[in-house]
Amino acid sequence: MTFYLDQAAGRIINTDKGEFLYFGGTSYLGLQYDPEFQETLIENIKKYGTNFGASRKANIRLSVFEEFEDFIAGKTNCEDAICVSSGFLAGRMLLHYFSSKNYQQFCAPNTHPALIGRESRLFDKYSALEQEITAENTSEKETVLFLDSIDFDGNNFPDFEWLEKINLENTILVIDDSHGFGLIGEDGFGLNYYLKKLKPKELIICGSLGKALATPCGIISGSKKRINDLRNLGFYGGGSPPSPAALQTLLDSEILVKDRIRKVRKHIENFNSLTSAEFEAVRLPVHPVFTYENEKLTDHLFSENIITTNFHYPLPESPLLSKIVLSGGHTSEDIQKLIQSINKFYSK
Repeated sequence: MTFYLDQAAGRIINTDKGEFLYFGGTSYLGLQYDPEFQETLIENIKKYGTNFGASRKANIRLSVFEEFEDFIAGKTNCEDAICVSSGFLAGRMLLHYFSSKNYQQFCAPNTHPALIGRESRLFDKYSALEQEITAENTSEKETVLFLDSIDFDGNNFPDFEWLEKINLENTILVIDDSHGFGLIGEDGFGLNYYLKKLKPKELIICGSLGKALATPCGIISGSKKRINDLRNLGFYGGGSPPSPAALQTLLDSEILVKDRIRKVRKHIENFNSLTSAEFEAVRLPVHPVFTYENEKLTDHLFSENIITTNFHYPLPESPLLSKIVLSGGHTSEDIQKLIQSINKFYSK
């Protein structure tokens, strides 16, 4: 069932069917409707304006862009970083960059559409991907492997077991961490800790900051050479940059972000420990998304005035996607209501 709202979807949404608790979406920390975060953004809009109406290559520039990119490079433990208007654009930039005849592109199962192109070799089975990459390791072309850090099937983060089976010393690893930014590690940028053991030839981290971190911006982190090459693409100079006010707001909100990370982890701990053992879902460490398949549960929760994520993704013909999403914006009472409703369903 689809609902159209007249205001942002927070922990509570009002529809023509009444008021519901909302456990869906990707606002994992609840920052998009957090009063402190909003006030900081409003003050920064007064300082920087709603957007930057010029190219990043123009002769008038704002220092906040470089400050933000230095911040991201440090957080992701990379030499350099670049910010663009969206995570999708960041993905398309990388896809375009690696589309030359010098590279061969492989895409793991469940890779985001932004990282898939005409020349990409897309796999639906990890075993087949492992075999192909191993066979192509001696090719004159450089191998580039695209994947999402969080695939919601539990195949990647946190163990990346299938990747450990592959010798990556000749492979450039491009990882979309859109669903990990703001959640993994103490400060939300801890993916590198899990990737060290893989020892790829080169690591590039990309994605959207518009989910947990509520910042409409795409980023790419990597070596100075790669990032410098990307800055020389038409995507960079010709595309509008992200809102400088939004970037400054995230820079100003480190304490708030860490507080929300702790809060959502407490919600996850309580949810995992108190929900019925009969509730079957894909669960990832420190991640607030629980992917499930029981459509009757969705209907039951709706009858309890709870709405979860439930739609076909990414295409109309794709399988139905059902998720319960906890947020740093939820209260302890919200989580308790959700737990009671789930347990009531399985006690029938």
